[in-house]
Amino acid sequence: MSKRIALVAGGSRGAGRGIAYALGDAGMIVYVTGRSTNEQTTDHRSETIEETAAGVTARGGLGIPVVCDHTSLYDIDRLIQQIQHCDGRIDLLVNCVFGGSENHLPSGTGRRFWERPPEHWNAMMSAGPKAYLWTIRAAMPLLQQSPAALVINLTSFTPEQVSGNLYYDLAMQTINRMTHVMAQELAQTTISVIALCPGFMRTERVVDAGFASAATESTTYIGRAVTALMADEDVRRYSGQAVFVADLAKTYQFTDQDGTQPLPF
Repeated sequence: MSKRIALVAGGSRGAGRGIAYALGDAGMIVYVTGRSTNEQTTDHRSETIEETAAGVTARGGLGIPVVCDHTSLYDIDRLIQQIQHCDGRIDLLVNCVFGGSENHLPSGTGRRFWERPPEHWNAMMSAGPKAYLWTIRAAMPLLQQSPAALVINLTSFTPEQVSGNLYYDLAMQTINRMTHVMAQELAQTTISVIALCPGFMRTERVVDAGFASAATESTTYIGRAVTALMADEDVRRYSGQAVFVADLAKTYQFTDQDGTQPLPF
């Protein structure tokens, strides 16, 4: 079989970059999407999709940067058309798009739901569950061309857990529930869908905010979880579930880049 084709939606930085790099290590063709480019970055950050794509290629894969705002149906359709024209299928779709990080949300100091401005809801639900859903929906024809496609939706915790932020909790649990129901509707296909829960990652934002010492894992850890899932011929046993990176590390016997197996939150 030719090289496997991956789409990492939201790959300019953070978990998306770590996952894209791991897929590069596995020799995959990786479409790296996002809004941050060499010409114009977002959130006052320097990281770009071109940098991530170059890192994929340097690791032995092929990184292809594509500008895409995953809250735009037009952008998503244009992206899918490009992949259709160049490769004709998607073997792995990883949704890492999320706009709800506290440090760049619109103004509002209250932490309780009645004290938060409406923009917090929009930030968490649009560049999050809605972006995930629209991207998967548009990618379905190409996922169906794969002999065994895998969709991974990044979330933060399993359905049994509760966040102290109602809007954030609703966004993450929407992703978990969406994953579960999608798996039911995809049961008669060769497509598996999994919600993946990392721990406290040392992303660029976390490091710059001074929390690097408190973060438990690098983004390499989640990248290795994704490649392990891709290599598992029985990955369908996880379809519809929300699973911890830490639990997968024990099952598949991989570690973080420092040789440890950090625990979940």
